[in-house]
Amino acid sequence: MNAALSVAVAKGYENSRMDDIVEKSQLSKGAIYWYYKSKKDVYLSLVDYWFVRYSSGVLDRVPRQESASTQLKTLFDYFIDQFDNNPASFKILVEFWRMSGLDSDFNSKLQKIHSQYLEYIAEIIKTGIANGEFKKVNPRITALSILINIEGINWFTLFEKSGVEAHDYINTISDFILNGLKKKSNK
Repeated sequence: MNAALSVAVAKGYENSRMDDIVEKSQLSKGAIYWYYKSKKDVYLSLVDYWFVRYSSGVLDRVPRQESASTQLKTLFDYFIDQFDNNPASFKILVEFWRMSGLDSDFNSKLQKIHSQYLEYIAEIIKTGIANGEFKKVNPRITALSILINIEGINWFTLFEKSGVEAHDYINTISDFILNGLKKKSNK
């Protein structure tokens, strides 16, 4: 899957071939076709691989015993660390999104992944509301706003000269979101 990920990032779905994946993986064509009957099958499996690889890092890093604010800040920090260490993990997401607009199988798979992340974030918001840390907001709308802002990191993989650094973007957005969510103290 690492070979397929590398090819997908470099060439995209349309411009890649099974031969590219074979060459990059240093496996035989027969070995690849033993597991996958088509390039589409490889790429659909790549979506799963990407999700497992990057979602496990999020779940491991966000401490559930911490405050909801700390959980969200840790989530933002995780994604900026991912951007620094492996921008390809975001660049491939742009290709997955493109494919989801063209193919219902990709769309279904990405919708499921998006929903899982959305629910994960919504649960953090609900916890913050329940423990009095956050204002009473719609958890799904708030989670969607957070997810969309996190996904904004993708643009930094496409446009190098935006005039804004990815760290500044994430730090500013996370501060806006957290300050908007937190209840004002009565001091």
